[in-house]
Amino acid sequence: MNKNIIELDIILTSTYFKIVLDILKVHKNLSINKTLVFSYLIKKRQFMNSNIYNTQNKNDLVLKYISQLSGLYNDYCKNIKYIISAIHLLITSNKLSLHLGELIYIETGELTVKEKSFINNAIQESKNYSDRQFLKEVIRNV
Repeated sequence: MNKNIIELDIILTSTYFKIVLDILKVHKNLSINKTLVFSYLIKKRQFMNSNIYNTQNKNDLVLKYISQLSGLYNDYCKNIKYIISAIHLLITSNKLSLHLGELIYIETGELTVKEKSFINNAIQESKNYSDRQFLKEVIRNV
């Protein structure tokens, strides 16, 4: 395997390691399916350095956030392996546990402050969606 490809794999996995951990520090638990989508969109937003929505938006937050997947299906599919690798590392390092398809943050005494942001509000609202309903919306948007 090419050295550059290995380095890229390491960088992407470590980026998702931090993103997944940050999501679960704040929200404490989230399904794997939702974690995959939100992690990818957060990474995309970090590198694009732009926000379409802000905390002023109050309705249909999940649908608005998922709509940002539009046209990114192939890239999303390519990134899934890195997100899963990051999740695996977090579980094996005892930072997360997995129970019935739900990732659970293992408390380490760290105090996390839940900031009001569009993404945090969308993640919180997504907890009202079943995984099946959530994935239907993802598929509709990609």
